[in-house]
Amino acid sequence: MLSQEVEEKLAEHLIDRIEDTNSHILKKIGQTIKYMSTLTPSQAYQLGQLLKYGGTYEEIAKELAKVSGKNVQDIYKIFEQVAKDNKEFAKQFYKYRNIDYIPYSRDIALQNQVNSIARLTADTYLNIANTRGIGFLFRNQDGQMYFKDIQQAYYEIIDRGILAISQGKETFQTEMRRIIKDVGGNGVVMYESGRTRRLDSAVRMNLLDGIRQVSNETAQRFAEEYNADGIEISVHSNPAIDHADVQGRQFSNEEYKKLSDGEVAKDYKGISRQLGHSKNGSYRHISEYNCYHKIFPIVLGVSKPEYTDKQLKEIQEKNEKGFEFEGKHYSNYEGTQLQRKIETEIRKAKDTQILARASGDNELVEQSQARISLLTKKYNKLCQESGLQPKKIRMQVSGYKRVKT
Repeated sequence: MLSQEVEEKLAEHLIDRIEDTNSHILKKIGQTIKYMSTLTPSQAYQLGQLLKYGGTYEEIAKELAKVSGKNVQDIYKIFEQVAKDNKEFAKQFYKYRNIDYIPYSRDIALQNQVNSIARLTADTYLNIANTRGIGFLFRNQDGQMYFKDIQQAYYEIIDRGILAISQGKETFQTEMRRIIKDVGGNGVVMYESGRTRRLDSAVRMNLLDGIRQVSNETAQRFAEEYNADGIEISVHSNPAIDHADVQGRQFSNEEYKKLSDGEVAKDYKGISRQLGHSKNGSYRHISEYNCYHKIFPIVLGVSKPEYTDKQLKEIQEKNEKGFEFEGKHYSNYEGTQLQRKIETEIRKAKDTQILARASGDNELVEQSQARISLLTKKYNKLCQESGLQPKKIRMQVSGYKRVKT
């Protein structure tokens, strides 16, 4: 079975491509802003139309299509590997039940199931190719953020730049800086079902959700074939409070249904357990809503739990013990959430710095760099005082170059 760490590494290759594309788009927009800054009011309108239809947007669209195509190919490979690993794990139960074991290479029905799930996940990336689902956030006069797709955003930046040029250089600089902070501060975002999320975050979440779906659905398929009578919930360090008490535990099928329905259930050792509620009062099923746990169908009494009671207790106690940071107590799980928040803010500041540098706004470059340095210092202090593993790869932004302030 693939660990959470392995899944993250599989996702990073796709994220790297998205980050490259994100930086490429920001640089192109920055170059457009820099060029507009050289225009006189009499030149602005005519050359503004040339900027709109001069090929930059088409180049961005082609780059997105190329990246999404490569990512789709990798999705199929990753999902196939997950299914193969699950099939290999299930081999012991086929043997115990004295049932013929069909390897993945000859299991056509399984291959079709995996391809079907991969196709659904791949649709997200295919939507990237037509650019209508991704774009930028802008702030209106009331401070409310609104979404524009890539083409609309590119045209809006040019139109606002042309209008600002006619009102003077200072107005242009002020307006463009406002745009740079909005666009760079959020990076390229994906718009889906009324919500927006940074494109790199959306890609990571959708891929990991797809991996868990493949893992759970293929495991369920095998369970029906070898007549599994129970399940085991996977384990990861620093679990959320609502799932901490049930991870690593084995349940009969009947008891796990009770657990999923929010009822009190007895694990295989007869201990009563129940899914908790998170601090904001929400209720999550296993493997849903950004939960990293997976469900492994097993034959009770045959499958030895991956973790002992002692190991599970140590994981939970270490998580709850947590640490003190800047005068506040955090569980280790809460510490990882703070890590993710700071990592995101660092990526935002790096995107702003990239865009500001490409546009020639040296003052904003220095401001962004100062914020990056401050956030990085806080992040390093957090990791040092908490003992949590730093995830430096989550702060990397392609095209970013540190400058002296």
